[in-house]
Amino acid sequence: MDTNIATLHDVARLAGVSVSTASRILKAKDGDPIPFAEQTQSRVRKAATQLGYRPSKLARSLVGSRTGIVGLIVPSLQDGFFPSITSALQSRLNSSGYNVLLVNTEQDFEIERAAIDDFLAWRADGLIVAPTQNTFDARLFWELWRINVPFVLLDRYFEDTPFCSVTTDDRAGAVMAVEHLLNLGRTRIARACTTRPISTGKLRRHGYDEALLRHGFTPNPAYVLHAETNVRAGWGVVDQLMALNPRPDALFCFSDVVAVGVIEACLERGLRVPDDLAVVGYADLDMSRFVKTRLTTIRQPQEEIGRMAGQMLLDRLAGRTIDNPQAVLPVELVVRESTVGDGVRAENPSHTL
Repeated sequence: MDTNIATLHDVARLAGVSVSTASRILKAKDGDPIPFAEQTQSRVRKAATQLGYRPSKLARSLVGSRTGIVGLIVPSLQDGFFPSITSALQSRLNSSGYNVLLVNTEQDFEIERAAIDDFLAWRADGLIVAPTQNTFDARLFWELWRINVPFVLLDRYFEDTPFCSVTTDDRAGAVMAVEHLLNLGRTRIARACTTRPISTGKLRRHGYDEALLRHGFTPNPAYVLHAETNVRAGWGVVDQLMALNPRPDALFCFSDVVAVGVIEACLERGLRVPDDLAVVGYADLDMSRFVKTRLTTIRQPQEEIGRMAGQMLLDRLAGRTIDNPQAVLPVELVVRESTVGDGVRAENPSHTL
């Protein structure tokens, strides 16, 4: 399809001036001295208005080596976690003059790789990336580091790397979840998680084991239930759980999404939550408050993650020293009916670690 986007050459031709003259007049800010007659300035501005001319940011970037674009790559927009982060991050970057372009990889590593290549080809000034669950090693990001591309990782990190990242304290969150269940008298605590070796899963597994061992319980391999990160996986978790003997009396899900699916499956199959099975999730997504039996969960500060990641990238772009390049934000336990029943009438953030 043909387009009729006006160029600077079109403006100069209509105004009867050189391209450089048109450029200098249109780039001048209010109050700047301009070495051209008022009549010439008026003619150029009138021509630009008549043609609907807009300056090309791409052309400016070729001269100034900056595009004003930040690439944001996330693995999912379905569960409410990354949209909240994205909103806060975009607000922080927009206020500093940057435009954020978003790619949703749908947990596909190849889409993630292609998106990074595209942003580099378009000369994005920096990247903020939440790696997919299939991004098992840091090779892709070592390449960005080697060519000096400013980037910040979201919600995940890679061990023994210098990369900037903003995560939350996943180990401490898992300890909170398990100790909450133990304090309620639950002793057969299962966990539901993906088998993928990503940093969030590793740390939550460590916290789960640590809390049990601290209280004299040996983690039971039979109580490790596998689930992908989607609501439907909750039904599969309940199938695994009901086949166990003795059956777990509590379940720590590494994701609110899975936990909500578990609660729905329990209701459908006649299991009472929390009487037969106490359930704890992770993240405190909006859905955790709207499921029929509201979900006890570990709250991650999603907006703060976004703001901090945005500021960290701005610091990198400005060449400023970052005091804490691998930031770890605290989490808190939010107690609702899925562990304590109808006795809780409102949210009760019990403690922060």
